[in-house]
Amino acid sequence: MKKFVGVLMLVVFMMVFVVGCEKSPSEGDKAAKDIKIHVGVVEPISGAQAALGQAEYDGIQMAIEMINEKGGVMGKYPITYDFADSQSDPATGASEAERLITSKGVPVIMGSYSSAIAAAISEVAERNKVVLWEMSGAADALLQKGYQWTFRNEANASAWGAESVEFIMANDAQVQEKLGKPAKDLVVAIVHEDGPYGTAVAAGNQATAEKYGLKVAMNEAYSAKAVDLSSVIMKLKAAKPDVLLLTSYVNDGIMFNRQAKELGFKVPIFITHSGGHSVQAFVDGVGTDANSMLTVDPVPVNPNTEGFSDEYAAMLNDFVKRWTDKFGVPPYHHVEYRQFAQTMLFFNEIVPAAIEKSGTFSAQAVADAIKAANVPAENSLCGFGAKFSTPEKPWTDPWLGNKHTGQNYEARAFINQYVDGTLVTVWPENLAKAKAELFLPASHPLSANK
Repeated sequence: MKKFVGVLMLVVFMMVFVVGCEKSPSEGDKAAKDIKIHVGVVEPISGAQAALGQAEYDGIQMAIEMINEKGGVMGKYPITYDFADSQSDPATGASEAERLITSKGVPVIMGSYSSAIAAAISEVAERNKVVLWEMSGAADALLQKGYQWTFRNEANASAWGAESVEFIMANDAQVQEKLGKPAKDLVVAIVHEDGPYGTAVAAGNQATAEKYGLKVAMNEAYSAKAVDLSSVIMKLKAAKPDVLLLTSYVNDGIMFNRQAKELGFKVPIFITHSGGHSVQAFVDGVGTDANSMLTVDPVPVNPNTEGFSDEYAAMLNDFVKRWTDKFGVPPYHHVEYRQFAQTMLFFNEIVPAAIEKSGTFSAQAVADAIKAANVPAENSLCGFGAKFSTPEKPWTDPWLGNKHTGQNYEARAFINQYVDGTLVTVWPENLAKAKAELFLPASHPLSANK
């Protein structure tokens, strides 16, 4: 009897031990509820950059809305956010980021359109040890300070400048057939707004043109706030380039187009670099003159979805339908598309990795997840994979030789082209939806081609 009682007590003890070691369903639910996905979003929805900032903000909101409809991150963590308007001003952007961090307790800031605003916010993020997931500030200088809390997923601006020249060189056969000389003998003119973005793009243009031995007849900077570009255009007419590489924002891009027509400037090959050319406001401003224009963008706008996984292809199709239903036009410009794509990448790939590794959503957990990221291209609507440089292993760009910390070194730029008023990806070929036309057609008012 004593032996039986002893065995019974041992069994009871083991049952109590096992039950005590297991989490009850209520405890598991509580752990899940304790993880709050709350971020800060900073975009300019007033001031000079309002149209572009609003489009970016709309893209972010739609991505979050689509994720939350499915239960949130990993299907169980809804996303909430606090928004701040930078008013197109770096100082305001910095102060608003500080407010979101100190009064709202956000561990992550997302945004923020312009390179100047991104630079100001990055200093705030570094001081407060909060992640800046920068989705649009492309200037090279942003990531050259060795900061540990700022990360950029898309390509740096000099890469955009390099891409336009690489694209021309890859179409050497077309150049020889049309102009009767090899691409390396082309005469290039570079014109750009004089901010950190335009300057970095132009540096990529210049360095890559020199790499291939192209003659750069002109490299002219101007203020994006200029009210007259006629002097620049007259210099272009005198230079007689085969190629114009132009980097502008919206208002100056529209003004350049108008004054170039008035002054009779014409060129065989005309390539722009995102900024103000890859937005609906530019199309509205120039009308059919947008057709056939090439633009270098940080994302493949309106791409061939065969380059994505089935899940992400379906996600893109859903986004296009929702956006078109809501705004009356498809999301075929870099501003809305880039923010949607990078918001999806962040919450579908980065944040789940942070939670699985640490069990928390914190600045440190997110930063660690970004540094350890190895996302394949098919799982990102950006058109490239994700691997980030770190302070210990900075990335050296091959165009200018600068070192960058927090840069996605898998990122690249893309060539999109206006076809019947709509941007379509034409380069690289795996994401192209249409064949690239390097030369402006004879019917275009800026074309020197017959």
